[in-house]
Amino acid sequence: MTTQDFDAFAAKFAGVLGAAVSMHYLQGSWPARLSMAVSGSLGAYYAAPYLSTMLGIPEGLAGFLTGMFGMAIVSRAWEAVQAAPIAALWQAVIDRVRGKGM
Repeated sequence: MTTQDFDAFAAKFAGVLGAAVSMHYLQGSWPARLSMAVSGSLGAYYAAPYLSTMLGIPEGLAGFLTGMFGMAIVSRAWEAVQAAPIAALWQAVIDRVRGKGM
């Protein structure tokens, strides 16, 4: 393995490590936390090169931060979606549409 290959691998693996660190602090069952870690790793894999270029930081650091904080952000967003009163929101939309149609 050449130095360039190792550096590219290390930059991509940093996202996996960031997701693993974040997994320690998240709530949920082991399958849910593992699923979030995989999602965080995938997000870091695809977003790190872009963020590295945009922010001017090394790709490994961008991957680690994306894996770590991306998982936490998605976890909180999912909790908000689950807590939202979906039935009441749909009923309000239906009432509004019916009220305008008459």
